[in-house]
Formats: sequence, structure tokens, C-alpha cells
Amino acid sequence: MSSQETSFKLIGAKQLRKRLELRNLTLKPLRVYYNATGKVVAKQARKEAPKDTERLRAGIKPISLGTRGRIPAGVKIESTAPYSSYVHGFMDKNFRQSAPFDRTKPHFPPVSALTGWSQRKGLNPYVVAQSIAKKGTPIVPFLKMGYNKSRQQRRLLLAMAHKDIERQYKKGRKKVG
Repeated sequence: MSSQETSFKLIGAKQLRKRLELRNLTLKPLRVYYNATGKVVAKQARKEAPKDTERLRAGIKPISLGTRGRIPAGVKIESTAPYSSYVHGFMDKNFRQSAPFDRTKPHFPPVSALTGWSQRKGLNPYVVAQSIAKKGTPIVPFLKMGYNKSRQQRRLLLAMAHKDIERQYKKGRKKVG
């Protein structure tokens, strides 16, 4: 009789272990970092947004992007006012590298959408609509401005997250050793 030998190789065990350790080290610091960064950028974007009726400013909110596995995926800053894209301007997927521009493309907006604003400014809404159809509208990229002007605060938050992860790592090394 011959003895049968069965063997198997478990592939990816090291990677799995590293991912589990990474989750334990980074879960809380990354969640805190993303939440705080979202709040900082949204607050700065609210300062940069036009004031008119405050609806635009009130609609700027950070939204968590959930998790990838058990690690936070990120944060998105969103403006929910229906006219925000006309004020901010349309953005590329990666707005940090988008070409600078100062006006939207000429378009003919509905006059009903302009009546409130034009009456507050003492203007005729039909004349405003014709002007937009010829020249477009001036833009205020408040989300982009909020992101760029909060750079120093975001760097500080990242340094704090880095220190927290490092502290967790050192704490875990002491227990094992």
C-alpha cells in the first residue's frame, strides 16, 4: 500500500494578516480624519459661497463615502441647492486639475428661475435671461475655493491622523514584544 499525501498551500495569508492589522490600526484615525476634513472644507466653502438667500450655503454638506472593507473610503462635499451648478460652474471629475474659467457657457435659463434674484437686485428677469443667453453667468467655484483655502487645516488633520496611527502601531508592538 502506498500512503497518500495531501497538501495544500494557502495563498494570500500574509496579505490578509496585513489587511487585518491595517484595519485595526487605521479604522478610527481615518474615520476621524475624513469626518473632520469634510467639516473643515464644507465650512470654508460656506464662507466662499454667495449669500443671496442662504439656501446655497445651507446646502453645502460633507457626505461619508462609506467603507472599503472595514477602512473608511473617504468624504465628498456636496451642494444640494438646485442652482448650485450654475453658480459654481460645471466641474471635471478631478477638479484640482480642471482648467480655470470665469463664466458658464451661454444658455437660456427659464425666466421663472430668475425672478426672485432679479427682483431682489431691481432688475428685469427677461433682460437678465437674455444677458445669460449671450454671455453666460459669472461663476464662483465655492467648493474648489473651500478645498484650496483649507489646505493648512487639512494638513494638520492628516498629521494628527498619522500620529494616531503611529501611536496605535507602537502600542501593538509593545504588547507583542
